[in-house]
Amino acid sequence: MGMSDILMSAVDVDQRAVKRGQLRAVVYARVSTEEQAKGYGIAAGEKRAKRYIDRKDWLHVRTFADEGVSGSLPWHERPHLAQLMELAQQKPRPFDVVVVPEGRAIGRLGRAYYPWVWKLEDLGVFVADATVDIDNTTDDGRDKMHEEATYAFKEYARIRSRTQGGIQEHAEEGGYTGGYVPFSYRVENMGKKRKSRLVPDETESRTAQRARRLFVEHINWQKTADLLNAERLFTRSGVPWSDANLRNILTGDALLKSRQVFRKKTRAMVDRDGEHLYGEEVVIDLPPIFTEEEKGELKEAILLASRGPSLNRGRIYTLSGRIVCPCGGTYTGWNPTGKREPKYRCNAGGPRCKLLPAEAVERIVWTKLQSALGDLGRLQRVTADWVGEAVDRDVDYEQRLEELATKIERQHKTIKVTRTVAVGEALDRGLDETAALHEAAEAVRPLNKQLADLVKLRSETTAWQKEATETALLAEDLVSLARMAQERPACLSPEEQARLFTLLDTTVTVTGTAPAGRAGAKCSLAAWFRDRGLDVPTLTDEGWERVSGLFVTTKRVNIRKAVEGMLYKAREGVSWGALPKEYGRGESVREVFLQWQDGPWPQAMDRLGGVPGQAAFDPNPLPAMSIRTWAIPELLLQASARRPV
Repeated sequence: MGMSDILMSAVDVDQRAVKRGQLRAVVYARVSTEEQAKGYGIAAGEKRAKRYIDRKDWLHVRTFADEGVSGSLPWHERPHLAQLMELAQQKPRPFDVVVVPEGRAIGRLGRAYYPWVWKLEDLGVFVADATVDIDNTTDDGRDKMHEEATYAFKEYARIRSRTQGGIQEHAEEGGYTGGYVPFSYRVENMGKKRKSRLVPDETESRTAQRARRLFVEHINWQKTADLLNAERLFTRSGVPWSDANLRNILTGDALLKSRQVFRKKTRAMVDRDGEHLYGEEVVIDLPPIFTEEEKGELKEAILLASRGPSLNRGRIYTLSGRIVCPCGGTYTGWNPTGKREPKYRCNAGGPRCKLLPAEAVERIVWTKLQSALGDLGRLQRVTADWVGEAVDRDVDYEQRLEELATKIERQHKTIKVTRTVAVGEALDRGLDETAALHEAAEAVRPLNKQLADLVKLRSETTAWQKEATETALLAEDLVSLARMAQERPACLSPEEQARLFTLLDTTVTVTGTAPAGRAGAKCSLAAWFRDRGLDVPTLTDEGWERVSGLFVTTKRVNIRKAVEGMLYKAREGVSWGALPKEYGRGESVREVFLQWQDGPWPQAMDRLGGVPGQAAFDPNPLPAMSIRTWAIPELLLQASARRPV
């Protein structure tokens, strides 16, 4: 029996006890892992909520509890709260109000709190806070709940602020926090408490300026490093530059953004709830080494280097930046002259990083992805889940924004009236004008704080609405492109293919090395299969029965043996003259193929389309790869002409 069945059974049993007008209540309780470690449990909160329900003369139906779950998570990421919400959307509704032991059970962040409460309101379900004895069954109660939530968020921020150490405060003041000193800077007042700062180092700054000028001129990391070393402008430790070391320095925050990030969000220690243990991320502004114009030139050069110069030659590389090399680098489009066969090149440029033929990689990845996108219904379901995880489904943001606009307008009027009355009363008591205005300012101070909270919530709600809209549009775009890829693949432009890869967050990982190819070996018959993304079928007796009627008998060759020889050539890439004698004289088989290639041959291969086969010969075989997207399980590609896919 599922959770829905259990709850509905409980409602059926207790329905007889519901009095006219009585509200049916469920309890939602939550504690985080950290709170559990401190001795807080679900039971105490549940008892408090049940006592509140008894005082209100409501009927308790059931309790939902999430243990070890962070208050920063939205409702659909909390298992039992998600079950509660699923039931709230049933008709008829099995309950009328959700009671929480205290506001923090709902969430510690506005994004976790407001959309959930709004969603329930839209469904006709109320929310009550047992600790402060407020609920949103009335407009007055809704306002009080908003005030309590705002106070809780601010108190949470104040508590965390008080836990920050001296290092955090020093960072917030722009001071040196110890540890790594970026290239081009040195520590001033080292060892002096609260006085140490990062300032430009004269010698290193000159090296950085020279490196920037050289790179902007040559758009090449290795060449820039070689020229710096030739000029004896070395690293801080006195060793020559490598291209990787130079790239890390010039693309770092210190030189490119004139800043140092203390306790980066991606690296800072966090507790199990994802909260920072020792303080928030702080951006420390540094004295700039480059002017804004120089930074702009450097950023443009870095972008050109990452994309590859071939992007300026009219070809779109749909997988540029999406192929990961075993060395950890990323492949981008490359064709320096515009006359060679387009390739993908690893931007790390290591000795084992091999060039990949662009057309072959793009063809095989696109073919695999097309096949995987065949179930459009499944993709639509996955996309719907994606939208649901990214935004809070079905919240009427327009209505909420209208309500907030009304409250803000009302608050402005209240402040205006309060200020006017306060000034008049102060003047009546004999205070001078300055004192009266000061007293009025104090009188409206709490009202201004409430107004600021409302304006902030409106701004956040607008952002949530924008996110919901944009995510829905992206989902529609994804499904539309996927449908076109299935129904009219030839109509999908390279730009649209690249966008589909982006929407699916496609990553192609090279997992092995390519088998050795045969230099100079070309086979038009193998190319025929490769260009169409087809495997070379194995011709069985059953398969021969399907296609034998397409070919005209000739005395020069045995027709079936000739077809088998053509398929052998497509698999192995041998020349016509090297075709094994069992298939007939090579030149005769070639002449027959030339007669068939525009008629019987494509028809026969179409009839053998579902027959198991092997990859066509490739003189430049691809390494083993895997494709991964957020929507589709990993697809393994053994992209070699010598083994089956």
